[in-house]
Amino acid sequence: MSQRERQANRKWQDYIKAVPSIYRLLAFTIAACQILFFSPITGSSIHPVILVTTVGIYTVLKVLHPFKWYKNGITGIILFGSDIGICIVLVIFTGGIHSPFLLYTLTPVLTAALLLDRSITFTIAALSGACVVGTYLGNPAFLARITLSELSYFLVYIIAVCLTAILPYLTNVDLRKHLQSEDIISERKRLSREIHDGTAQTLTGLRWKVQLLRHRLKDMNIDLDEVDELEKLVEQAMKDTRESLELLRNYSGNGDFIAKFRNSVDTLGQNTDINCQFNSQTTSLHLDSLVEFELLRICQEALTNVKKHSGADNVEIQITPVNNHIEVSITDNGCGFDVKAINNNGSKGEGHGLAVMQERAELIGGQFLVLSAPGRGTEVKVELPLNSHHSNSL
Repeated sequence: MSQRERQANRKWQDYIKAVPSIYRLLAFTIAACQILFFSPITGSSIHPVILVTTVGIYTVLKVLHPFKWYKNGITGIILFGSDIGICIVLVIFTGGIHSPFLLYTLTPVLTAALLLDRSITFTIAALSGACVVGTYLGNPAFLARITLSELSYFLVYIIAVCLTAILPYLTNVDLRKHLQSEDIISERKRLSREIHDGTAQTLTGLRWKVQLLRHRLKDMNIDLDEVDELEKLVEQAMKDTRESLELLRNYSGNGDFIAKFRNSVDTLGQNTDINCQFNSQTTSLHLDSLVEFELLRICQEALTNVKKHSGADNVEIQITPVNNHIEVSITDNGCGFDVKAINNNGSKGEGHGLAVMQERAELIGGQFLVLSAPGRGTEVKVELPLNSHHSNSL
């Protein structure tokens, strides 16, 4: 995606995020006009002017300083829950189903529909509707004078809640995914800075120390192969770190997964004696940027394991579209290992690496499988659904 498209996408996201605030302000204005000029609230101990002023101040605060609950963890959830409670209590004490603030209660539902997943949205919608309708139906006086007009109010309100909850999905508004992706990109940049300022600098210092040690040993006519091996390990660690930094900083997931993966395979073949066979039954994959990044990291980690641990001289990579899925298989003829033993011992490096690959696969909705046995090689397989959720929309 081009820079111009990204900027336009961010502007659209800003517009969508502003919708709940605009709706809240509009709903309050309608309620305030109804209370002050057309139909004052009866049966309430709170003076209409005080009520409108109090709710108005709360509304202005919410509009001018909307909390970013989707980034603030438990604090944001508490604030969001408090907003739901305030809206429900406001309606209950100002006329129930006839409350001027009835539309106001839909603000949390609309916010959740735009920015949260479906299960939470429908839970909030059901909670809001049940509290308003349940409180009113629980009033014995209402049951004694129920009319068709009263029932129509309930029906209209339930329809309004349902439409508010599902309309963003019907119009394909998926802002929550965009927000999560932005957060992930920001976190990657932060991690790249920490790696650059920490691990990368430490490795640079370590390489300098190893070189200094080698020169001093040479002056003393001492030649140790271990020093050369140590220097090669440091150089490899620095190379791996640079590759990780490059991915964290610059990989945008622009549809070049196959090209990137093929490049990693070619690099493995050039730097080792391993014969690499790359077979792909498709030339391009339309994946979400997050999915593409995580899938590439899984595959690169599998290649790293082949290089470091397998002792293989042949590895075969297969990328195959199957129905609405994509299967990536990496098979080597190396020494293999006991998968159960590795999984049961998380202290081993191999176990930790497999666990990370498993977590990455689950993060993007895929399945991760390792087939191996001592002396029989290893196959790493990732199966990923190709559907609208993983489409390249960023």
